[in-house]
Amino acid sequence: IVFGSGCAEMPVSRSEGLSPRKEFQSTIETSLFPSDQALLGDEAVARILSSKLELAADPRLAIMKFPENGSGGGGYWRSETYLKLQQEQMAALTAALLSSGQLTQVLVLPSLMTPNHVTLPVLREAAVRMQADLLLIFRIGSDSYWQNRFFSKDKVKAYSTCELVLLDTRTGLVPFTRVVSREKLEFRQPGDLDLSETSRRAELAASTESLASAGEDLAAFLRSVPKKSR
Repeated sequence: IVFGSGCAEMPVSRSEGLSPRKEFQSTIETSLFPSDQALLGDEAVARILSSKLELAADPRLAIMKFPENGSGGGGYWRSETYLKLQQEQMAALTAALLSSGQLTQVLVLPSLMTPNHVTLPVLREAAVRMQADLLLIFRIGSDSYWQNRFFSKDKVKAYSTCELVLLDTRTGLVPFTRVVSREKLEFRQPGDLDLSETSRRAELAASTESLASAGEDLAAFLRSVPKKSR
């Protein structure tokens, strides 16, 4: 006697809520939120995202150090030491930019041309008044701490972060940004009156390195951007 057994497949009921979603019939290309239209419309967004940046045939670039605490004016040129630091930073950044071979002139945007509350539209207008094709805004923040050790020199470690923002004055676009951080360790030298001098030297070295690195990245970017024909 042969006994056979088999199992029949039972139909599985599927809840409508668990059924697979249907494919979208069309691709969404505009914002579905009305509040997004208040500042920038969908047509402008589409045009901006589909555009390509070209440098002017003989581009001029203006440089501005973003004022501390977001305030303009000449208040941040407050001491001889600080003034020398600003000049060294401007010189280092200018040298890095001119090395790209893409710029004909690099100018410094005077602080007198910026208001107390800085915004990108205002800075763009100031750069246009100088007939600058590009505006480079940079900011450097530094901090340091020191540690005393018995039978050894005091040492200071400084951290510096450099931020770069490149603004195309014709279109108002920001085609390049960079944030670079560096650190530097300095030992107290016999000529240092106190650790504050050691700290300033460490911060200067860290800020110079971060600024130079960011400037080199920007120079490489400028070399990759095509120029308009004369």
